Amino acid sequence: MFRRCFATLLLASAVAATPMSTAISHPHEFVTMKIQVAFDKAGRMVGMRYNWTFDEFFSAYALEPFDENGNREVEQSESDALLADVLNNIAEIDYFTKFDEKSTLPELDKAIPVSSSFDNRQVTLVFDVPFKKALDVSVKPLRYAIYDEQFFIAMNHVEGDDAVSLAGTSDGCTSDIAGADPSDDIEAFASSLGRDESGGDELGAAFAEWVTIKCS
Repeated sequence: MFRRCFATLLLASAVAATPMSTAISHPHEFVTMKIQVAFDKAGRMVGMRYNWTFDEFFSAYALEPFDENGNREVEQSESDALLADVLNNIAEIDYFTKFDEKSTLPELDKAIPVSSSFDNRQVTLVFDVPFKKALDVSVKPLRYAIYDEQFFIAMNHVEGDDAVSLAGTSDGCTSDIAGADPSDDIEAFASSLGRDESGGDELGAAFAEWVTIKCS
């Protein structure tokens, strides 16, 4: 089950589950996210907690193969199995996370599943990604974005103060989200793409929200 690339899986779900009138342009799938940045007692950044909520079309499609008893009800063991499988599929692409090479660069360790849930027809997956080495971001900030390079998937932070939160000894640390600002031409290009047509590996970057973490 689910041994395809995660982005390909999302595209397949759009084709299978989304009405034709809404599946023509990019993106096909939608993820809203909250990120919690973890600090150790020395005030160093040690990892990130990802909280992703998927749209109802993908949620239904993704969970269906895990309904082993065929009761059409989402049980905890089934959503947990989905979480484990998703993490396995996206580990090699660093959980869709890109870091600005001019900023402090972490080395990501293997993700740790935290929880899964299904509410209002949407699945939410929560997982931790620790850093292999703690980072001092008081010398140089860390800047990252989470996005699908080909923009089959739109990945956006929730609105409000909990979009990016800081946990642990983070006195003097701040987070800042720079919203995406794609040009009219880029938006038109994304809208013109067929549902299984790639816009190239740079399209998603135009719609990415970049987050800067810095400490004084």
